Amino acid sequence: MNKGRISFKEEALRLYSRGEWKKAIECFRKHCIRNPRDLRTRLKMAILLERLDRKNEAVEAYRTLAEAYARDGYLLQAISINKMILRIDPSSKDVNARLAQLFTEKVRGTKSVRPIHYYIPLFSDLKEQELQSMIGHLQVNTFQKGSPICREGEDGDCLFVICRGEVAISKQMQGTKEVWIRNLRKGDFFGEFGFFTNQKRHASVKAVSECEILQISRSTLETIVKTYPRVKEVLQGFLRERVLDLFLAFSPLFSSLTSAEREEIFKRFRLIKVPEKTLLFKEGDSPCSLYMIKNGEVEIFTHNRQGRKICLGMLKSGNLFGEISLLFNKPRMAYAETTLPSELLELTRDGFEACILHLPNLRSKLEQLSFRRLSRTKEILSQNEVEKAREMMV
Repeated sequence: MNKGRISFKEEALRLYSRGEWKKAIECFRKHCIRNPRDLRTRLKMAILLERLDRKNEAVEAYRTLAEAYARDGYLLQAISINKMILRIDPSSKDVNARLAQLFTEKVRGTKSVRPIHYYIPLFSDLKEQELQSMIGHLQVNTFQKGSPICREGEDGDCLFVICRGEVAISKQMQGTKEVWIRNLRKGDFFGEFGFFTNQKRHASVKAVSECEILQISRSTLETIVKTYPRVKEVLQGFLRERVLDLFLAFSPLFSSLTSAEREEIFKRFRLIKVPEKTLLFKEGDSPCSLYMIKNGEVEIFTHNRQGRKICLGMLKSGNLFGEISLLFNKPRMAYAETTLPSELLELTRDGFEACILHLPNLRSKLEQLSFRRLSRTKEILSQNEVEKAREMMV
């Protein structure tokens, strides 16, 4: 257009806002001829064709656009557009196969370090047939800003992948207080905790902006996993990371840290599986690790002068123990033994010292927690002596 006049795109948007859709289509078309890489505008044109019930033209526009996104490596956008095609024309089953082919070719052909949009959990490491199977089972839902996507306590029967937008994860604490955990963006997925533990949702997720979410049900994913076990391996790896971040976010010791600081600490933990009735350490041992309980139960106990066992605490999921000896560099003051098969997050002495070095405020918080625990232990032991004296008087 001549200098000083508005562009075809600006004119198209003006016409669109006025409801003059047919005229807007022509301006969109002229803009796209001059700017073929403006994929967002091409998408608007395709959506408008669909609204005008020009279905064949809309399908062709969507198909071309999906291939363009796939060639560029933007798989989530391409999947979303494919779902639009299938909504208009359910017989277009070939679009998923074509999409999987284009994306895997693009990934294989990228010899240098891949851009961030290639690193999509569930997709980037899948082979062409695996990817095609996954794409075919995905559903697409749109959520407006502020809308709840899933709520804490609901059944964890679906897995979600963010195609567009941003979501916030939060958890209810102390009755009514809701605590923010983290935000997730395009390419991230959530819902894997409830899926793999076969339990309720452990957190709530809300749309921070308008979002497009890909969704896959538990039953469908289980079917895919039977054929392609690597999908489960990828998910389980991310599950371990997400669970640890959740524990750190709500731990009295780590809750005040930023997400980046928690991530730094997370790298130093390792997950271990411990059978029932396993003695983790005994009184007098040199300290080598502290632990956080992912699931299971650990009993902390000691013995009085007569050799009688005194229980100092039964610790469950989310509890931290073993930190006092590490902090003060003293021998273990009690015994720790699993009472159930347990999964523990272990932080070794070297990892602990590195955390203290990088996060000086952590030491003061740990000292406060340890002094409270020592005070409670003293109360338990004193009460035990009183009870013992009473027994002798009877």
